[in-house]
Amino acid sequence: MLALVLASVRTRLWQYAGVLLVSFMSAGLLTLLASVLDSVHRADPGHGAERAAQSLLGLVGGTSGFAAMLLVANTLVLVAQQRRVEIGTLRVVGATASQIRAHIVGEAAVVALLGGTAGGAVGSAVLGPALRWLIGNGVLPAGPQAAFSPLGFAVGVLSTVVIAVPAALAAVRGPLRMSPIDAVRDAAVERRTLPVGRTVAALATLALAWAAWDRYGRKSGAHEAVNGAMALCLTLLIAAWLLLPLVVRPVALLSALPGRLLSRCTGRLAAANSGAAGRRVAAMAGPVLLAAGLSTMLLCGNAVSQAVDTTQTALQQQNNAVGMRILMTPLLVYTALGILNTLLLATRQRRQEFAALRLAGSTKAQLLRMLGWESVVVVLSGLLMAGLVITAFLAGLSARTAPYLTAPAPLPWGTLAQVAAGCAGLGVLGVLVPGVLVLRVRPVRAIRSAE
Repeated sequence: MLALVLASVRTRLWQYAGVLLVSFMSAGLLTLLASVLDSVHRADPGHGAERAAQSLLGLVGGTSGFAAMLLVANTLVLVAQQRRVEIGTLRVVGATASQIRAHIVGEAAVVALLGGTAGGAVGSAVLGPALRWLIGNGVLPAGPQAAFSPLGFAVGVLSTVVIAVPAALAAVRGPLRMSPIDAVRDAAVERRTLPVGRTVAALATLALAWAAWDRYGRKSGAHEAVNGAMALCLTLLIAAWLLLPLVVRPVALLSALPGRLLSRCTGRLAAANSGAAGRRVAAMAGPVLLAAGLSTMLLCGNAVSQAVDTTQTALQQQNNAVGMRILMTPLLVYTALGILNTLLLATRQRRQEFAALRLAGSTKAQLLRMLGWESVVVVLSGLLMAGLVITAFLAGLSARTAPYLTAPAPLPWGTLAQVAAGCAGLGVLGVLVPGVLVLRVRPVRAIRSAE
């Protein structure tokens, strides 16, 4: 079985490129964070300093781990969708559901271990420079020394497996529940229902959002108010990501209006494609939703937190700014990779569709314009869903922090606009660049190629 899994990974490495990159980055970051905390603990700088380091670095690791988990799950779901025909064929020739499940989960585990081991090595190697930077910027007290941490390396590597294996189990669950004939038919014609497991997870997340909001509402204090609103936003983002395949069609139709109005042919074709391929649009819009939502949550939460705490000194404000940079950098890199990888997978899957259109008389320029309008639909769908969640977040944040503010807190609108523009740019590039590469293949060769 192991030899078969390794051979399959070699032939499908392009599909797992996103999982490999996210696993590499997650392992590197978590190895570095765990090693830093281990170094601080060995240096024994005092309970207060160690607790502050644990709080900041734990928040960085938790947020980045959450983003990595959703991005890996999003990629594996898309890979499983692309392999429905293969899964149905294997079941026809006698493979059992447990054998197929073990094979696909084994592929995900191998890719995660490869990326995790490389990332853990890099994270351990950069421990020294990272410690010097953190101490020099006042994030950590002087004293911790750089040394290889077996605990940090183990945390980084094993975390990738902990993320990838459950994600692979969830991704393959849907195709395995279908009959072989339904799996083949579902690959061509999408069902308009949400899987039961995803529906239950979405409802449970919404209940968790309400519980978190109610729990923090029973506590007094400005920081509790901010933390409650951020907990609400985080859980609502997860729920929105889970429900995206169900609500993406009306959202996509709204997002397709610019294409319908400004382009008579390619814009309308892009709108029709987006309306008929809700799963693909949901998978592509998911990373945009996470990128915009998480970035806005952190930026607005930090701005309001500084506004309600008027006792901060200039040094504390500087340290908070450094902490925000530490928090935002890996998150933005993760989401950028997630957006590009998801769009690359979804666009590459459509080689035969593009080849058929070219054989029917469409030009490369027309297909690229169609892809451009489809990227607009994807980006706007993700931003619209993120906007709904952020509206609820800001409303709750305003209501809970009103007693502690003499004037409305200034929000970083310029930075938020840059985040939205960055998501839009990545979305357009993520569709057009792989589209250009796919269109370079001759139509006849693309039609003959088999996945």
